Amino acid sequence: MRTASKLLLSLVIVFTSCQKEVDYATSGNSGGTGGTGGPGGNGNTSNVEGDYDFVGMVAHTQTSVTVSAAGSEIKAVTVSDYVTKNNTGTMKITSNQLIGTDIGYSIDTTMNVKTYMDNVLFDDSDVPFVGDSPPTSNTSPYVRNSADSITVTGLLGVPTDPSGTIPTGDVGVKLSWSGDTLLLKINTSFTQTVTQGGVPGTLVGSVNGILRLKKHQ
Repeated sequence: MRTASKLLLSLVIVFTSCQKEVDYATSGNSGGTGGTGGPGGNGNTSNVEGDYDFVGMVAHTQTSVTVSAAGSEIKAVTVSDYVTKNNTGTMKITSNQLIGTDIGYSIDTTMNVKTYMDNVLFDDSDVPFVGDSPPTSNTSPYVRNSADSITVTGLLGVPTDPSGTIPTGDVGVKLSWSGDTLLLKINTSFTQTVTQGGVPGTLVGSVNGILRLKKHQ
């Protein structure tokens, strides 16, 4: 019994401090919601090709990891909200690609981690979510679904935890304008089998974010 208790306690500690190390590989995604307004006030998103500056993103993320060990179920739920700072880089949008060059940013916020043991709250902690994403370049192909909707394959660009891990896969994106700034709205979820502290478990996550790109004049 003492061994089992130590195992459960160690898993709780692992969840609280190391959940950030999870990798995301399998995702199921859905599009977000659109908006109105745009250059000249026409709100036209049927053709967004051009050159843009990356001017930041906002995101609400949630992940949960559940494992069973020593006859008990442990679940850790992490929630974060952030607005990126020190944004750098450019984005070129072609007829079928998003080409990011030297995209970088920093995050300085707090995430909340709740840990449950057999559905009973065991720990509720606020943990710093601070880090820099160094300038990175990548190309993600996309297909157009409608005048204001595309499906992008590749990096979502929205980290869900302090490790900077970014889910990959096909994701629906809604397009809208705010003045001369193009908004790429993402609302996606993903599920994966993971290992935490040597114990297999299930991770379920969601990301609701907006990437902001200011069009070159």
